[in-house]
Amino acid sequence: MNTKRFTISITAGIAVMLLLIGGTGTNTILFNVGYAQTATLGEPFFVERGKVTGQKEIGPNRTQFTFASNGTMNGNIEVTNTGEYVSVSKGNNLVYDQGQGVIKTKDGSEIANHTFIEVGNGTDFQGASAFSTNSTGKLSFLNNILVIYKIDGDESGNYAGTQWHWK
Repeated sequence: MNTKRFTISITAGIAVMLLLIGGTGTNTILFNVGYAQTATLGEPFFVERGKVTGQKEIGPNRTQFTFASNGTMNGNIEVTNTGEYVSVSKGNNLVYDQGQGVIKTKDGSEIANHTFIEVGNGTDFQGASAFSTNSTGKLSFLNNILVIYKIDGDESGNYAGTQWHWK
């Protein structure tokens, strides 16, 4: 048994992860930090379609956005996802975003929160999100999990997102 510890800060880990999920069909991440460490993603657990619902300039190269989507978790749990993020332009059509959101079941009986970071080109993004919830029902599986995701958008603010639980 390999007793080496895999230690990497969450920010650096996400940066490595973001670089590796850019291709389509990717479902395994390989970290190369002196030895190989893999994470299996499997099938997506969350798919959503949404729209940027608001935007406000808050400083040089900084914009605050709000979003709303409808989606399905685990193939049969209908949810909404709403939230906000701050986008920082890094030049050359590259942006870095950081934000938070709330997932609710369609009937509003269960809630989960998530915090995320992502990088992208203004319409297409890759990111990671950490979830938490007090739910004991349908959304209880979201408590304390880390996911990675890919969002494909358009110039009108419409987007489709896919998320994988990082196990």
